[in-house]
This record gives sequence, C-alpha cells and structure tokens, in this order.
Amino acid sequence: KIWGDWEEFAKYAFNKSHATCYAWVSYQTGWLKAHYPAEFQAANLTKNLSNMEEIKKIMADCKKNKIKVLNPDINESEARFSVNKEGNIRFGLGGIKGFGNNIVNAILDERNQNGRFEDIYDFMERMAGIVNKKSFESLLFSGAFDSFGHERIQYLQPCQGEDSFIDSIVRYAELYKKDNETSAFSLFGDIEEMKPARPVMPEYKGEVNELEFLHKEKELVGMYLSSHPLDKYG
Repeated sequence: KIWGDWEEFAKYAFNKSHATCYAWVSYQTGWLKAHYPAEFQAANLTKNLSNMEEIKKIMADCKKNKIKVLNPDINESEARFSVNKEGNIRFGLGGIKGFGNNIVNAILDERNQNGRFEDIYDFMERMAGIVNKKSFESLLFSGAFDSFGHERIQYLQPCQGEDSFIDSIVRYAELYKKDNETSAFSLFGDIEEMKPARPVMPEYKGEVNELEFLHKEKELVGMYLSSHPLDKYG
C-alpha cells in the first residue's frame, strides 16, 4: 500500500519536467549570484522589502561575502536598492519608512533633470514646497544627507535664536519658494538684499548620543547601516 501511494504521488510530485524546471531556475540564480553578487542581493532586498526576517538573512549573507549595504543617499539612491560604481549596495529612498512615493519620485525627477544636489541649501531650494519637516527628518535620520559633510546632530542644534537648524532650513525653503513666485511679478525681484537669507549651519558641539541616532536610523530603514551599537565592544 505504501509503495502504491508513493508511486501515484511520484507521477506528479517530482517528475522529470518538474525537476528540470527547478534545476534550470537554480542554475540561473546560482550563476547570477556568482557573477553579479551585489546586483543579485540588491534585487533580493528590493523583493523582500516588507519581509524583515528575510532581509536579515540577506544582510547576513552580504556581510559574509563582504558586500556593503550603505545608507540611503540623496545623490546616489534610486527608488529601490541599487548598486553603485564601487560595487556596494545603496539603500533605496523608497525603502525609508513613512516616506511617500510622490516625494521619492519628485526628488529623482529633479536630480535627473538638473543634476546632483550640491549641498543642503541647494536641495531645499530645489525641493521647496515638496519636502516638509517630517520628510526632511526622515531623510536626515536615515543618513541620506551624510554625504553633505555635516554631522546629523548639527541639524538639531540651535541656529537662529532658539530654533533648530531643521526648523530654520524648512522655513527658509518656504520663504524661498514664495519669493520666487512673487519676484516674477515684482520690479525688485532680482535684488539679492531682498531675498531670504540662508540659515547658518551650527558648529559641531558637544558629544553625540550615537545610540539614539542609530535607533532612529533603524526605525526608518529597519536595520543598522551606518554602524552597530555593539561595534565599539567588538
């Protein structure tokens, strides 16, 4: 009876055509992973973006094979995971939690049409009216502004009076947008002295609570990317 049951089962479960399909797919994925490991893992990460357990497995495999997974970057990230010129995987802007696709598309469109963002001022001037305080903070704490050369804590420090630099730069962007809209109809629109002044980035002061920033980073991207809380003990 047992043999008869297995014989019937075998007619469907793993016949030659079935086995051939699995073997062919296994060969293709194995070849891709061997010859294009970063691109293969970037595609896997994108596919499993909502499956954190699978993400952890892929990240562990990346670490084992010495493939770096880098923070989102405002000038390098695409919407999803991608591979940069150095062969490292760059986290996609669309993977930042609570960050809308409309903002992601607007940033990518602006960058593709008018080039890289030179600094935080250039970014906010070009994205005025699109990036608000909440989306700015998501980009900041996920590490997307790190390439501009400022520490994340500098954005939180007082800039003008009691306001933080974040509040000041967001307000500046609003004024910049309004000024551009009204200057087209004004006789004095090109006078520099009448344009809103850029807020000054505060100097780097005090000690950084690195653990706090790492926790915020993990909340937004689902994992520690820039470093790990246990790194200093290893």
